[in-house]
Amino acid sequence: MNKMTSLEDDRFIVNEQKAWFTGGYWPEGVPKQLKDVEGIEIIPMWEGFLKSANDYGIWDNDICIFVYGPYMEKVKLKTLFEHAKKFGTFLHDQGIGKGDVVAIDLPNSINFVVAYMGCMYIGAIAQGINPTYKPMELLHSLTMTNAKVLVLMDMLYIAGSSTILPKTSVELLIPSNFTDFFTADEATIGALGIPNAREKIPDETEDYKIHWMSDIINNTESKEISVEIDPWVDPAVYLMTGGTTGLPKVAMLSHANLIANLYMIKPWTNLEPGMVTIGSIPFFHSFGMTCVMNGALSLGMVMLLFPKPPSDDVLSETINKLETPKGIMYTGVEMLFKRLTDYVHELGIEEYKQKYDFWKKLKYATSGAGPLHDYVRVPFEEIFCPIRVGYGLTETSPVTSVAPFWGPNKTGKLGLPISGVDWAIFDSENFDEGPICDGTPERNNFGVEHTGEICVAGPHIMLGYLGVQEEQEDNLKMWDGKRWLLTGDIGFMDEHGFCEIRDRKKSLIKVAGHSVFPKEVEDYLGKHPAIDEAAVAGLPDEKTGEKVKAWITLKSGLKIDKDITIDEIKKWCLENMAKWKTPVLIEVVRKLPVSMTGKVQRRELQEKDITKLEKGKSIKG
Repeated sequence: MNKMTSLEDDRFIVNEQKAWFTGGYWPEGVPKQLKDVEGIEIIPMWEGFLKSANDYGIWDNDICIFVYGPYMEKVKLKTLFEHAKKFGTFLHDQGIGKGDVVAIDLPNSINFVVAYMGCMYIGAIAQGINPTYKPMELLHSLTMTNAKVLVLMDMLYIAGSSTILPKTSVELLIPSNFTDFFTADEATIGALGIPNAREKIPDETEDYKIHWMSDIINNTESKEISVEIDPWVDPAVYLMTGGTTGLPKVAMLSHANLIANLYMIKPWTNLEPGMVTIGSIPFFHSFGMTCVMNGALSLGMVMLLFPKPPSDDVLSETINKLETPKGIMYTGVEMLFKRLTDYVHELGIEEYKQKYDFWKKLKYATSGAGPLHDYVRVPFEEIFCPIRVGYGLTETSPVTSVAPFWGPNKTGKLGLPISGVDWAIFDSENFDEGPICDGTPERNNFGVEHTGEICVAGPHIMLGYLGVQEEQEDNLKMWDGKRWLLTGDIGFMDEHGFCEIRDRKKSLIKVAGHSVFPKEVEDYLGKHPAIDEAAVAGLPDEKTGEKVKAWITLKSGLKIDKDITIDEIKKWCLENMAKWKTPVLIEVVRKLPVSMTGKVQRRELQEKDITKLEKGKSIKG
């Protein structure tokens, strides 16, 4: 990566004879090369935020709007910068600097944005943490990154002094509350009923110090801090991902990765300053971090933040209150779009359109973190606007492809690689043999009969996995002068450059946009005192896309319902895992099917249940 200093480099230039450029589907006016995208400059994230503010002249604009129930807090960009510089200055004064990890364990909020920007200001690495994690999961995440700082919401505190923090490298605990950045009077804020959970935070110990975010913002005088950052080499964020084995790992994304991905996306949807981008998908995930938060801060858009996805009446009522002359961008997962469409139909389309103006203001919608089915897309577009599917991974910062928003298009595919992205189909067992199909006239093996692993190249590809050299070598490989990421997705390319996924090389389960790693859930189940072995896989679910099922064997001598019940196991799971990881179905079996090498055959269990579902039969659990 040390020599990757320019987008003019041959490794970032895509052959313009490839099928997606010549097949008649490339959107008119979209640059084929990333170097040709207007305004692009690969610089550190903080400098990118400053450049956006100066180029667009938006210092006095409301850039961040946080919604909690009926309350709406608007923050001007210059105020957001002031808060972030104070936060960064405080960390700097505490000895936190370039390369140190700050774990941000917060829902979408002004608090998250301030902590994130403060990290970028001093060159610290922001680590996104899911605030629904249970203690075991939090400990694992903090240990993997050796985080020195933990920022969290007081009401969600689970890192008790006697359980989690002493086992980590955390030196500084920064509790926060949504109200830290509210400017309304006390009566208005009090009426919201937001818990003040200061009593949940224990006293500091010799292991760590405690400083409240509200005190930091109120009592810190910001300093001008200069940090030398090489955007191509220095990590900006650490995000949890599953790699190809399903075991949680830490993807290291550089400043260049994140900046490049923003400008890859920009011309594809004609994003422009002043547009509102809805932030209900989480910022601890690369999808929300890039497409909402970084997009707003770097491209001059306005982020509309919800701590969790709101009900559709609340979302629609909130949109009614906003002036949106440039329109709205809604980035979400299929479930959110289906839920909104169902709500409109329940209310009645005409009644909805008379009551709300969301349908007028919404300009673009992008669905990610899973497939977009026509039974969701078509009804949504009849009411609102074009909705297109995006494809990517945490390892790709995350967006790699998007279906064209204008001109000819295909459904049921992954879309086309966006500006600056190259992709090809390689033999999933032998990358070194070269591409089966790369979209060029020389390698035009199109169609399902030429199925292999989808591999991606471009400046948005992560630096690598933190401290996992073997996994890194398995997932990042050189070919023809370019650095390729092996995505783990098995598919094929058609004659117009669209790819279609046939299967997953990894056994990742997608539950309402959340990634569930079977091996992780199996490991947790293995800690239950009654469970001997466990296998986990995903099954189709109309509401969440997939649901988690576990097949378990009990320890010798134990019997189900006599010594332990399924409900008791599920309760234990909910106490030790995030809700979306917890198996919805649990089946006790006599033994798990294994291969000759002793590997549990998850697919064999999964396929039996899928066959039953297809025949209309009920399944156990």
